[in-house]
Amino acid sequence: MGGKVTLLLQDADCRVTICPGIGGSIARFTWRGRPILRDAADTALDERAVRQMGCYPLVPYSNRIGNGRLVIGDVTHQLRANTPAEAHALHGFGWQREWQVSAHTANAAELLLHHAPDADWPFACAARQHFRLQDDMLAVRLAVSNTGVAPMPAGLGFHPYFPVEPDTRLQTDWTGMWAMGADSLPTECVAPPPAADFSRSRVIDGWRIDNCFTGWSRRALLDYPTHRVHLSAGAACGQVVCFLPGDGRRF
Repeated sequence: MGGKVTLLLQDADCRVTICPGIGGSIARFTWRGRPILRDAADTALDERAVRQMGCYPLVPYSNRIGNGRLVIGDVTHQLRANTPAEAHALHGFGWQREWQVSAHTANAAELLLHHAPDADWPFACAARQHFRLQDDMLAVRLAVSNTGVAPMPAGLGFHPYFPVEPDTRLQTDWTGMWAMGADSLPTECVAPPPAADFSRSRVIDGWRIDNCFTGWSRRALLDYPTHRVHLSAGAACGQVVCFLPGDGRRF
């Protein structure tokens, strides 16, 4: 399946472009023509640049496994360092694979990914994504099943990029923040600093962050001059990672 093969979902004022062949990612999500997620450029689609998409799945784990050493009991599995300039295994394998389309209607789609043990993940498993547009809302579900005989650890996540302008405001709540070392691995859970207090809506321009927060309320609001984005997550999602590079990239 080539990088240019896309699925288009439409409902009322919303449009979503999904790229099964580029990590099962969302390339674009717009409401009345306004980007809700970062728009992927045509060149990113041509080059199959999944990290330039609007959102991609993290399966069967999110964030980093330090130096690729997956320790389960008294067994250590060495995972491939799957990202240039990183010594760690990052975000699982789902974002780097082609997904298959199992269902597609005007406003919904389902993607499947079957995995055999390899250097990225030593367990057999199957992942499933489901997308649905309805009532000005995009609902996305992600699941993974162990298809082998050995017990398998797993975690799930999404990696969305939301546009940020100088006047974009954020409101959300969390209770803890994981500090990170120079190797980008967490060191200790600390109280969020004042710069990370968004219990009241305020402008996020100028904030620079790349940390995991715990005790997340599973709700967030992003306010723009022309619209508001409501973000909600399921009961299993008590953690959230915020990445705002502060280097001119506007997400």
